[in-house]
Amino acid sequence: MTTIQHEQMLQEHVSMEFSSSSTTHVQTFSQTTKIRGEEVVTRKSSSSVELFSLVTRNSNIPAGESVPEFVEKPHPIAAPERDKAEFRAQVKGNPKSHISWKRQSGIRIKESAKIFYDSINEEHVLKLEPLTSDDSDNYKCIASNDHADAIYTVSLLVTEGQDKMDFKKMLKKSGPPPPKKKQKKVIDEKEMLEILSKVPKKDFERVCMVYGFTDFWGLLKKLKEMKKVEEKAIRILKSEDIKTKIDTTVTSDCIMELKDPNVKMVWIKGTEPLRIQYSLGRNYVKQTGSKYMLVITNVNMNDAGIYTLSVGNKRISAELTVLDKPLKFFGKMKPLKVTERQTAVFEIRLSKKVPDFVWKFNGKELKRDEKYESNKGEFSAEAGSPVQKAQLTIDRIPIKFVSTLKNVHVKERSCACLECELTSKDVRLHWKKDGQLLYHGTKYSMNHEGKQAELVIEDAQLSDCGEYTIVAMQDGDSTEYCSTATVTVEGASATVQSGMSDVHAATGSLAELCIVPMTSLPCRSPYHRPVLAGGTGCSPVTVKVGHMANIKVPFQGKPLPKVTWYKDGMEVTEEERVSMERGEDLALLTISKCAREDSGLVLLKLKNDYGSVTATLHLSVLEPPGLASQPQVSDVTKEAVTITWNAPTQDGGAPVLSYIVERRKKGSNLWVPVNKDPIQGTKCMVDGLLEDTEYEFRVIAVNKAGPGQPSMPSTSVVAKDPIKPPGLVQGLHVSDSSNSSISLAWQEPVEGDPPSGYILEMRAEDTKEWSKCTKIPISGFCYILGGLTERQKYFFRIQAVNEAGVGEPVELDEGVRAMPPPGEGGE
Repeated sequence: MTTIQHEQMLQEHVSMEFSSSSTTHVQTFSQTTKIRGEEVVTRKSSSSVELFSLVTRNSNIPAGESVPEFVEKPHPIAAPERDKAEFRAQVKGNPKSHISWKRQSGIRIKESAKIFYDSINEEHVLKLEPLTSDDSDNYKCIASNDHADAIYTVSLLVTEGQDKMDFKKMLKKSGPPPPKKKQKKVIDEKEMLEILSKVPKKDFERVCMVYGFTDFWGLLKKLKEMKKVEEKAIRILKSEDIKTKIDTTVTSDCIMELKDPNVKMVWIKGTEPLRIQYSLGRNYVKQTGSKYMLVITNVNMNDAGIYTLSVGNKRISAELTVLDKPLKFFGKMKPLKVTERQTAVFEIRLSKKVPDFVWKFNGKELKRDEKYESNKGEFSAEAGSPVQKAQLTIDRIPIKFVSTLKNVHVKERSCACLECELTSKDVRLHWKKDGQLLYHGTKYSMNHEGKQAELVIEDAQLSDCGEYTIVAMQDGDSTEYCSTATVTVEGASATVQSGMSDVHAATGSLAELCIVPMTSLPCRSPYHRPVLAGGTGCSPVTVKVGHMANIKVPFQGKPLPKVTWYKDGMEVTEEERVSMERGEDLALLTISKCAREDSGLVLLKLKNDYGSVTATLHLSVLEPPGLASQPQVSDVTKEAVTITWNAPTQDGGAPVLSYIVERRKKGSNLWVPVNKDPIQGTKCMVDGLLEDTEYEFRVIAVNKAGPGQPSMPSTSVVAKDPIKPPGLVQGLHVSDSSNSSISLAWQEPVEGDPPSGYILEMRAEDTKEWSKCTKIPISGFCYILGGLTERQKYFFRIQAVNEAGVGEPVELDEGVRAMPPPGEGGE
């Protein structure tokens, strides 16, 4: 028989917030659910009680975890006074459950009780000893973890026990006989009937004998008549079926006339007793005059059913019908269109609370705080079969020009430069002249760094005059963003080298007049774009940690260009450690007290009115390597050892070039290098050691910046040849025996190194398990084993032991009995 009760509260107003960025869109939605569940399993009989209940704290239990579960349940106990009662329970669950014991009546468990954990049987135990009549009660075993409380309730019935016979006491003749146990006296028959009404029918005769009433059948007849009168004292006048809606409060009332207002009343749903909470509960009872009411708050579909009120031997029932209202959406979700990095909010209202409401994006369920990369998609609100859908469109942020292209006026055969700055660096750029696409080459140089863009026209000609346009585009946006400027090239002028001269000619002859023009070719302009003296690349700069880095780049340019330094794409500004200088033909960047974080790519940009140029180099700031691992010592002999280690995890910015191995005597502070030449690998043999001397070793890694810190010292080791395990023990035999002891003797092994002791083991004839005869090895060549069982047969084996290990065991050829040798009273 199982009853499950659930209480759910879900917010009726559900909203979902969607935030977007340039490449990532985050949706945040909330849905609050509170669930309280309870499962009760009851089994009762006339003489014992078993009750199980489970109170859950949440419905979402992570994978791999579980609520407490009783593997072995405690059992009801009926025992006489002065005896003992022991309840045992075995519980599993993840996380591990906390176990406690309580009495159902609320009375504290007596101090003499023992509550402990049986680690052998893996059981939790409540032990009550000796029992008294006050111990009769229902006892609860409560197993609790983060997910639920599992409660198993069983009864303890303590009966009046007869004195146990002690056979030895019966044999004693001295002393007066023990006084007879006095019968309990009852004042009158009414009191006796009151007592019988509270005990099981099968115990009537025994209870009557205890209280000295011999008219058992007469009492039984009067008790039946008394119960009939009691039944007549209960009169039920009214009870009606009820229909109600979800989320309402319903009251089931019953009008009764009771002569005994203290008569026991039980409310039942279906076949199970109803859990009544007298404060802050969903189900509670109240009384107004002769009206007895059951109140159910926050009605849900699980509350529907037959409710019964049991009073004495009377029962009255009424049916509760819960009318469910259909789920509806109020209004429709509207499609949204937002700009990148704005917030989009979808909102929907439901006609009632639902436990299974979910938000979905393109058919996939959304989860709190998860990120989704998308520019558009379909969002849906689902509550079972009703579904609402709407589209979300996200537009990119428009590109803007922080500085537009400016008109340029240059002379023929010089350079022209067009430049601009945009609001975004993640753009695609192309250049056009009079609507025609331009391509990078010897004529046109196109540069795009971050948000800066420029076009350089080399050796400008009259044909280069025209309208130039830069076009910017971005992913997910088909719009073209443009900026336009005009380039004007001024051509060279012509002059007359010599004028016309007077000519005298005869009539009718040919006269020739001539002038000699001279085209004025302008000289090379002294102004030009910056150029690097050493080409477009510079040599890397390497310094040690704490030193100063001077980065020098020679150049030529007139007018003097603007100098801008960049480190890993970020513009460098002057600060406490950083200074910048520009000379007539040199750009200088100085960084003092260099740190490892200063390493990286350094870029120099030189720019004047006639163009720009960049130079790149790599700055490496080095420091000595970190610690090598603790050395491991192996292959120890009296003259040499082998040392191995692992390379340091931090190389200091440069590869490890070699290692230095040092040694010292144990207890000394003087470390001595063991190698004259650098060690390239991570393994080294150290020789020249003094026999029986204890040494420690350490390793130092070296790179371009110098030696690092020494590693942790190795574990100390004594320079001596390795010890071999001892061989087989010789001549194991029995030297003597008695009824309770056996004496054994043996000789030292022939092979291997000398032993430091011997391990003697034995076993009885009826077991195969060997056990050691002593806790520590035996130092001599004989041993007497006492405390043996007479005539019991024993088997023995022995093995030698030293620092290198344990030798192979040698077993006595046959078993030996604990008895004197033949001829001395034995067999």
